[in-house]
Amino acid sequence: MGFNAEAFQSAEFTALTDSVVLPQLSEFFGEGESPTFVVRGLTANELCRAIEAGSKQSSIDTVVKAISSQKDQVTQIRKALGMSADVPGEIAKRMEMIVLGCVSPTLNHASVAKLAEVCPVEFYDLTNKITQMTGKGSCRVKPHPSSQMTQD
Repeated sequence: MGFNAEAFQSAEFTALTDSVVLPQLSEFFGEGESPTFVVRGLTANELCRAIEAGSKQSSIDTVVKAISSQKDQVTQIRKALGMSADVPGEIAKRMEMIVLGCVSPTLNHASVAKLAEVCPVEFYDLTNKITQMTGKGSCRVKPHPSSQMTQD
């Protein structure tokens, strides 16, 4: 039997998740709480958004440098656009991956930028796990058999 497209279309899937323990960040969790981040795999659209974030960062940086003649102007333009200092495209891509793929705690762009700046290894640990989970795809949600009631 070949691929059953109809069954595939009607099946439900959920993103795979996994935990990443980052002991270096334990002081930012409640007392006695594990410094655990739960991440999930990205969808194709989300992965594309992350990849495009890297490309956009490089393109915007090129434009900013082209239209400004002084370093101070470059800094001011970046600040106006909400960009930090020179962020390589790969880092921008990984930042977007964490924003999209971190289930718990949820992180915004500012938090992720700080994480990348002050904890680069942990930043890469999270994005590597998200990449790994993305590569595994989603997990099929198995339908629960309906309970059958018997009457006496």
